[in-house]
Amino acid sequence: MASLDKWLSGDRRREVPRMEEVKSDSIKKFTEIKEGTIGILLGSDYNPESRKAFLKFYDVKNHRIVIWYDTTNHHPYAYYKGDIKELENNPAILRKRDKIIDIIEEEKIDPLNDEKIKVAKIIAKDPLVIGGSRESLREYITLWEADIKYYANYIFDLDFEVGGYYILEGVDKIPKRIHLEVPPEVKKFLDSPNIDENMKDWLIRLSEYVPPLKRISLDIEVYNPRGIVPQAENPEFPIFMISLYASDGLKKVLVYDIRSELDESTASKFEFDVEVFNNERDLIKRAIEIIEEYPIIITFNGDNFDLPYIRRRGEKLGLIDLKDKIRLGRNDARVTWGIHIDLYKFFKNVSIKNYAFGGAYDVISLDSIAQSLLGKGKTEKIEYFGEIPMEEIIRYSFRDAELTYELTSFNRDLVMRLIIIIGRIANMVIDDVCRLSVSNWIKNRLIHLHRKKNYLIPRPEEIKGKGEKRHFQPITKGKKYVGALVIEPKPGIHFNVHVVDFASLYPSIMKEYNISYETVNCVHEECRDNLVPDTTTWICKKKRGIISEFVGVIRDIRVDVFKKLSKDKTLDEDKREFYNVIQGALKVFINAIYGVTGSDAFPFYYLPAAEAVTLYGRYAINRAVEKALELGLEVIYGDTDSLFIKNPDPNKINELISGIEKELHLKLEVDKIYRYVALSTRKKNYFGVLKDGSIDIKGLVGKKSST
Repeated sequence: MASLDKWLSGDRRREVPRMEEVKSDSIKKFTEIKEGTIGILLGSDYNPESRKAFLKFYDVKNHRIVIWYDTTNHHPYAYYKGDIKELENNPAILRKRDKIIDIIEEEKIDPLNDEKIKVAKIIAKDPLVIGGSRESLREYITLWEADIKYYANYIFDLDFEVGGYYILEGVDKIPKRIHLEVPPEVKKFLDSPNIDENMKDWLIRLSEYVPPLKRISLDIEVYNPRGIVPQAENPEFPIFMISLYASDGLKKVLVYDIRSELDESTASKFEFDVEVFNNERDLIKRAIEIIEEYPIIITFNGDNFDLPYIRRRGEKLGLIDLKDKIRLGRNDARVTWGIHIDLYKFFKNVSIKNYAFGGAYDVISLDSIAQSLLGKGKTEKIEYFGEIPMEEIIRYSFRDAELTYELTSFNRDLVMRLIIIIGRIANMVIDDVCRLSVSNWIKNRLIHLHRKKNYLIPRPEEIKGKGEKRHFQPITKGKKYVGALVIEPKPGIHFNVHVVDFASLYPSIMKEYNISYETVNCVHEECRDNLVPDTTTWICKKKRGIISEFVGVIRDIRVDVFKKLSKDKTLDEDKREFYNVIQGALKVFINAIYGVTGSDAFPFYYLPAAEAVTLYGRYAINRAVEKALELGLEVIYGDTDSLFIKNPDPNKINELISGIEKELHLKLEVDKIYRYVALSTRKKNYFGVLKDGSIDIKGLVGKKSST
């Protein structure tokens, strides 16, 4: 933090006028940029009134969001392969001519054919000209890169880094990327000869300090009749309570005394502040006044309920400026002055649930998640407020806001740090990180990598057009390609069983064997002899694939750097926890990337590439079994990426590990040791007692007897 403090020291800032495009008074103060402001890039969006993209920075000194509008004359665009003259005379183009700024020729690299090509670039005044409506150009013309969110394109094109530190020198200057001093424990890795420039960039980016972020949680209660669930689309029932819980110590419940049962002594009965109002309009107005002072708003299901209900209910009551403050999309609600994080969608994310939190919770509800992660839950659920004393409802509502906030603050702000780190890995604004799946996170980073290499992103049908010959018929119904190899178990009870495991087998294969959509069955004749085992599929030898490069670097920095730092006892607990968050976030991507790229719904899916990964995996397991048998080891079971070896000579195990690593360039390691393990005739079905006495059960099910 010393470097950050240095940047922030001294009063060297002056006021710079706001941008003229911002008409709303409610946004004015957020576009007043003080020269020398240090901010972390968290968000981006598009203003249809000014027709400009803008960025949202978290001012680390004043703890507010600063909004910077584009000054580079950047505009929405898409590409077209074909003759420009022909394109200019296309009826769809002619209909939109007044909304098209220009059509120019640009040079790009075609990654499928590994060559430079000329393409037409359509530059438009508004993103909807390109895509997003039934009248958009992409509905009538085959375009390239027409389905990328404009504000994401803006970040990619100007090479901004989400979660990175920037210095803002005013509204007319592009924010400049700055780096904090690299921590000494990370610097020692940067100085290693085994770390290339790409890895260095990732290490510097991910290890930058994530400061505590000022935020407030919000929860509303609606006074609805018995048996009727309030709907945000038609907010006919009044909001009578809004509870708030903030990082700066604010704990407050705003109450509309709808039943006239509260008095002056009410506030003194609680350990938090209570403000009482005699009408709903004043309640909502006061809530907005408070939350506008916070750059980050935390809710649990605020996209679908709390924020849209507040806005629409407020508009009914004459608070017309709420339309400018709370923007409603098809599936989200955003606040113009800051960032809205909906924890319901974040915790619902399968990768967050299974990989980041190890399946700690099952039900996606505030109570279930809080019970699992915080060790406490909601007060007893109230179905109907009409018969419950107001004081009891106040405590009920406050508890919801408290739990929502604490889900972001436990374990040293683990969730907030995790969101920022995922944003850094995906280069995705944190609003979207919390709302989108891991496949979108991966796609986002891959798009940015394509942009950095000046690649024209191919359309899915172009990738498929390379040819999709399948070499092995999948056993599982519905699968597109053959799956992992399983070695038949030897049933019975076995003592002193060592399990050796390929570390991150599929991601490692993708890296080591250069598997990516453009490198599998590449165009180079000289690569055709580099065959995937037992197939006619070949892998490129001339250039590194974009997916292979990405998965390789995140795998290596996780295993070689951040996983080690997270266990380094010479570091203080806060640092170890921070590095644990980083390695955990990287693990989410690593665990997901094979499944994501192996799904035919993914834009960079290529069947032979997906098949090649599993075939190399099967080959690796087979070679490991052969090598083990050559060494006189007894293999009693094998599953996907691991072998069960009975009563082995430790020296032979070490010889197996070193031999496989030398031959296949894949890391094999002892994962666990059983005192004894009981195998059945079924695959993925065993029971064992580990060396430390703990019990390990896999897939065992009871079978009903005939008696």
